Amino acid sequence: MKLKRPFFMRGFAGLLILTALGAYGEGTGAWKSAYVKRGVVGNYDAGWAGGTGATLRMRVPIPFDGTQVRVRVRGAYKETVELSRMTLVKGADDQGRITGPQYPVLFGGQTSLRLAGDPQVGMSDIVEVTVTRGTWYVQESYASAKYPYAYEVDRAYFEPGDHFDQETLKKSAIVNVGIVTRIDVFTQDTRPTILCYGDSITHGYGSTPNAGHRYPDVLGRLLDRPTLNLGMNSDLATRAGVAAAADIGGLKGVETVIFLMGINDIIMTREFTKAKYAAAVPPFIAGCRERHIKVYLGTILPAGGVKAFDKDPGKEALRQEINGWIRTAAKCDGVIDFDAALADPENPTKLRADCQSDWIHPNDEGYRRMAEAAAKVLAGW
Repeated sequence: MKLKRPFFMRGFAGLLILTALGAYGEGTGAWKSAYVKRGVVGNYDAGWAGGTGATLRMRVPIPFDGTQVRVRVRGAYKETVELSRMTLVKGADDQGRITGPQYPVLFGGQTSLRLAGDPQVGMSDIVEVTVTRGTWYVQESYASAKYPYAYEVDRAYFEPGDHFDQETLKKSAIVNVGIVTRIDVFTQDTRPTILCYGDSITHGYGSTPNAGHRYPDVLGRLLDRPTLNLGMNSDLATRAGVAAAADIGGLKGVETVIFLMGINDIIMTREFTKAKYAAAVPPFIAGCRERHIKVYLGTILPAGGVKAFDKDPGKEALRQEINGWIRTAAKCDGVIDFDAALADPENPTKLRADCQSDWIHPNDEGYRRMAEAAAKVLAGW
């Protein structure tokens, strides 16, 4: 829910497919989406990472074992992106250290890829690799001076020049740089996937970087199920709908969606009402159900203590109205009462002091409580 508006907001729909997706593979098992990124906000200057040809290392947790990988990529906004090289490598830890062999990611048999003009997407060739559950890293190098980036909670790692085989890199930043938007894994893991859809609260802003403390991460561990995080900073409930449901339906293995948004609409959007929220969310639910995906709605967390929220008492009244609609009138598969889990009992307009990082985003403890609230509903505890 970070209040800075992204430069480029929407995810995958309507982009040119460079490589036909086709049949993914043969044998027992199935392709499942193991990692997704949403919320590209602009074009990254290669100089920040050490210049053209620098080594970039991005953390991508993989929630299940597998034998093959395909990587979905996306170009930059109104820029030509030239990828020089991409590899997949096992993480020795969550702090950017790698171990083991490099697995080249190829596109039409080539190590390089050119994405020109408006944002375009493509799919890599199949990578034959024994993927084990845990932390992996995608490494990239670019011949172009611009490539996409997104807001992030975790740290990425950089160093000028070719250092793909180097155990650690010298520079780091909290940003997600590069063209990777999704990783699919061919797996025999039959556990259905939970997808968490929302703004920066879902994304995990305010949690400890590279520690797996975002609520979707904790939820996955509590239920021993794969989880995907489609949180995007500054997103609005009124932007969700059939297009977002179609994006989710394009992912592989997703059975359940948790939808949590609305605080940005309340704070940032003039003339926002309960009726507008109640009109925006049902098409999203219907679009998911058409794809046989269950939808659980999360109540909107308190935001007392944030200046933009506190200056208008009507914003808290609106939050309560919307939460009342979610609890009693929303025709979804279930309600997860995040508000009740994190509100201060003495002052329910605010998050509990021990659960907040900036009075709008939870901290690690707050995200843990959110995950527990979700797990109780999904598992029927």
